[in-house]
This record gives sequence, C-alpha cells and structure tokens, in this order.
Amino acid sequence: MSPSAGNAWGRVVSETYSAEAVSYRELWAPLLLPHGERLLDELPLAGARSVLDLGCGCGTLLPAVRRRAPAATVFGIDRAAGMLALAPREFPRALMDGTSLGFGLGVFDAVVTVFVLFHTPTPRQVLDEIRRVLKPGGALATTTWGGNPDFPAHRVWLEELDARGATADPVTMTDHEPVRTEARVQGLLEAAGFGGVRTWTRPFGHTYTVDQFLALRTKHGWNARRFATLGPEARRDLLDRTRRRLEAMNPSDLFEDTPVISAIATLP
Repeated sequence: MSPSAGNAWGRVVSETYSAEAVSYRELWAPLLLPHGERLLDELPLAGARSVLDLGCGCGTLLPAVRRRAPAATVFGIDRAAGMLALAPREFPRALMDGTSLGFGLGVFDAVVTVFVLFHTPTPRQVLDEIRRVLKPGGALATTTWGGNPDFPAHRVWLEELDARGATADPVTMTDHEPVRTEARVQGLLEAAGFGGVRTWTRPFGHTYTVDQFLALRTKHGWNARRFATLGPEARRDLLDRTRRRLEAMNPSDLFEDTPVISAIATLP
C-alpha cells in the first residue's frame, strides 16, 4: 500500500472515531474494557516506570493501567482527537499515529494496544514503532478480533438491513486478515523482533439484552452507519421487526462469541 493510501485510511479512522466518540464511550468501551483488563493482568507492570496505551481511545483502560503500575507514568495516545478529548485529564495524552510515534528510543517498560492493529493497513509498521520505543526486556500486550461478528442475533440484524436495502458502510477502516488468527499475530510479532510470544483466544463473551443490542447497532459503528442510510419509515419498520424477532429468540442467541485474540511478547 502506498503512503498516500495509508494516510487516507488513517484520516478515515481519525474522523470516524472522533465523530462517534461519545457513543463509543457510552455503548462500546464498557464492553471492551474487561478484555483490556484481563490482558493487563498478564503484563509485568508492578515495577514499571513508564507505560504506553497506544490507541487509548477515550481512555477507559488508563485507570486500570495505573492501578497495576502505581509507580509508572501512564501515557495515552490516539489519532482521533474526539476520542482523546474524552480521556481522563489526569493522564498525559497526545494526538499521535501509531505508525510514527513521537517518542525516543527505549522510553517505555510496557506498551499495550487493545483492538487497534486491525485498524491499520500496516500492522507491522505499528509493531516496529512499538519495538523502537520499548526498553530492552520491555513487554508488549495486544488484542485483536478474529473476524467480524457472526452470531444469531447479529445475523437477524443483517438480514433486516439487507431486506430494506440499507447501503453498505461507506467507511473502510478495518482489515482483519493480517491478524485474524493466533498464528498470524505470532508471526507478525516475531517478524518485528519480539520474543517469548504467547497467544490465546477467548470469545468476546457478552450476552446482550434486546435493548442493549439495538442501542449499540443503531447508535454506534458500522451497523449504525448502515442503519442511518434508511428513511424514517424503514428505520421504524426495521426496529419493530427486529425487536419482535429478537424477543422470540433464546438468550443464548444474543451471546456474542466473536473470537478475541490476545498476545504477550517481550523485547530481547
């Protein structure tokens, strides 16, 4: 991919997340937080002096990092200004692209990047930058998705969108292919010079209520962008039909089992 294409991708990510920052904070970040916290539990943070949350978004994970690294300065960076504006102000934050970090060599004891690598066309470039800013012996922790959601309630939602001709999401800012399996994540980390790579996969593991499911899909993210392409009458009809179908389903059908791939690695 050319630098100009990569820059265009980055602008889309920045603008989209800035525009959706409030809905992200209220509807999506709380569901992602447990995965970030579990990842932190695998990092050697107790003696850390400096920790970077790369792609910190609205800063939901920053307090959890501080609790585990009480002696550390905890930095948060993101390329979406709208997200950073919502992050806790007691943490140092900076508007920054993960492919070009504005830090010197060997600054951090640990870097965490949660649900970020699939948002760049060049995840290896991000990992190279993380390697550059880590101290020797420093640790990296990351999570990513094993693909798009595919569980019964979500399939119902997509069927109803398609039936009403909702247009495809015009935004392209994800590529799961380079990181959709443990083997691919491990290969990227090792190619970037990391060692001691350990990976594991868990399901996202959240059971939605009908109200929560519909709120998330109509107010945030690519589902909401598709929903917004419909006229008012079509939206009302879709919500009525989808709600009736969901309420007739078993609670297990609202369980999201999308794989979450996690990895820990160290810098030799």
